[in-house]
Amino acid sequence: MDEILEALLSGACISGGELARQLGVTRAAVWKQMETLRRQGFVIESEGKRGYRLVSCPDTLMAPVVRLGLSTKWAGSEIRYFERIGSTNREARRLAQMGAGNGLTVLADEQTEGRGRRGRGWLTPPGEAVAMSVVMRPQVHPSHVALLSLSCAVAVCQALCEVTGLEARIKWPNDIVLGGKKVCGMLLEMNADEERVHDVVAGIGINVHQKVFPQEIEKTASSLDLAAGQTILRADVVRAVLRQLEAAEEMRQAGTLMDRYRALSATLGQPVRVSGPAVEEFEGTAENVTEQGTLLIRAGDGLREVLAGDVSVRGLMGYV
Repeated sequence: MDEILEALLSGACISGGELARQLGVTRAAVWKQMETLRRQGFVIESEGKRGYRLVSCPDTLMAPVVRLGLSTKWAGSEIRYFERIGSTNREARRLAQMGAGNGLTVLADEQTEGRGRRGRGWLTPPGEAVAMSVVMRPQVHPSHVALLSLSCAVAVCQALCEVTGLEARIKWPNDIVLGGKKVCGMLLEMNADEERVHDVVAGIGINVHQKVFPQEIEKTASSLDLAAGQTILRADVVRAVLRQLEAAEEMRQAGTLMDRYRALSATLGQPVRVSGPAVEEFEGTAENVTEQGTLLIRAGDGLREVLAGDVSVRGLMGYV
C-alpha cells in the first residue's frame, strides 16, 4: 500500500502495468489497492491507457503522506502508521527495545488505550486527533531528563503556533493551551540506568477536529479546529511537530531552551494551586521556571520549589 501511495504522491500518471512490474505483483493486485485507497478517501482518476493519477488526499496520517515535504534530519526518520492501536507509546517502547533508531515515529488514526500523566486516560477518536510517539536517544544523564519534557513542550507549542497562526502557550510542565483551553497533553517514558539514558519515548496527543468533549473536560478542553475556526490537516500538524522537535533539541544543546520555554509559558505570573497525591496543597503565584525545569512559586511562607504534582492555573481565560 505505501509503495503505491508513494508512486501516486509523485504527481505522475502511472500505469497499472508499470506499478505491477515495480512491485512484483499482478495488475489485479494493484487495482485492488487502488480501490482500498479510494475507500479511504483518496480521489484517484483512471486515465485510460495512461494509468492512475492522484487528484486529492483525505486528512490522513499514513506514512507516505506525512513524509511528503518532510525535510528533518532525524525526527520522523522512520514512520510507522496504524489505523487502530492500543497505545502508540507502548508500540514505540517495544520498537525502542528492539533497537529502533533515533526519531522513529509511531502514528495512529485511533488510539484505544492512550494514557496521560498519573495514569489518566487520553481519548483519541478515529480521524479526529493526532496520536504520536517519538523514540529519542539523547546523550544525557538521567538527572537531566526533565528538560526533555520541557523541550517537547516548546516544540509542540511552536508547531501549533505555526499551523494555526495563533498564540499557543505552555501550562507547566507540558500541557499546551490555545484560547485558554487544553489542546495537547504529553507523556514521556524513559529507559535508563544510573549512568545514562538508553531511550525516551515522547507520547504526544493533540486534539485536532473534535467538536464535542466528555462532560468532565468540556469546559477545559478544545481542539485546533475550534480554536482556529478552520480545518487543520493532521499531517501538517505532525510535520510541524517533527520539525520543531529538532529545533527545540538544538536550543537545549545551545543552552537557550529555558529562555524560550519561559517566553511561551502560560503559568508564569499567574495565581496557581498546587495539588497532588504526594504534594501538600498550597496556593501562590508562579514566579519562575529554573534551568532544571522546576517551578518556583511565591507562597505565603516564601518561595517554594515544585518538582512534581498537578498545577492548576486559575484565572487564565477559563482554563482551570
